Amino acid sequence: MSVESLPYTVLLLLAQFTAGTLAFVLYTQVRGTFEPAFLRTCMWLVVGSAILLMLTALALDPSRDAGGYALDPDALDPLKALSMAMVLFSVVYAFYLRRDDETFLATATGATATGIGVAILIVVSTLVRIPTWSVAGPLLMMFAGAITLGSFTVAMIWGHWYLVKPTLEEGPLNELTLICIAAVTFQLFVTALNAIVPVGTPIESDALLAVDLPANPAFWLRIGIGIVFPLALAYMAYSSSKERSMMSATGLLYIAVGALLAGEALGRGLLFVTGAAV
Repeated sequence: MSVESLPYTVLLLLAQFTAGTLAFVLYTQVRGTFEPAFLRTCMWLVVGSAILLMLTALALDPSRDAGGYALDPDALDPLKALSMAMVLFSVVYAFYLRRDDETFLATATGATATGIGVAILIVVSTLVRIPTWSVAGPLLMMFAGAITLGSFTVAMIWGHWYLVKPTLEEGPLNELTLICIAAVTFQLFVTALNAIVPVGTPIESDALLAVDLPANPAFWLRIGIGIVFPLALAYMAYSSSKERSMMSATGLLYIAVGALLAGEALGRGLLFVTGAAV
């Protein structure tokens, strides 16, 4: 990965994390079985991530190239506007989550912010679409990464509530860990699809990772550490939560979130040197 593509790698990761975590905060709020303090904690994490996303987007200048990787500069201005809107609605959503008498407004602002998150994922996919086999490639990649990061992060944070309030029902954590398993399984399918389909425009790069995927050790690390390992951890966390071993489940989810972040970083780095949205 080149130095020029590093800011775009960070941009993609922040977009996935912000949109995915926000979507699952809204999901847990609508479910109505989760502690209000948990929702507020998750939401302030989203606000911080949204601010970083906005600052990263605003710092980028329109460019048609990032270290040899062709970009669509027309997507940058809408992305900047959407990132600012994301910060605004995330803060408003966090504010209404603090007020038990404003459930409708909390849901409405949360749904609006989630819609903005979806739009951000679409625009970011448009930004990096040119060398890939189709805009569908980065779009699937961004959505799969978002739901995986979001589900695991929210599940990991929810696990802490059992450590301070052991009488909580295990059902919500069982549900979240099952969603994690489904999300990372979907991501495995998306990664395999984008690895198999030939890229649209081969990229000429002398970067360390600029090797065909079958012979690229970073690709297999991305699969093993970033997808298969979290999948196994999610299954173990589900089994632990079924047995009310919540400390074990939370620890497993901690490790899974770290592995996912490492895998996503590798995947985005591979995108900018191979054109494969893995």
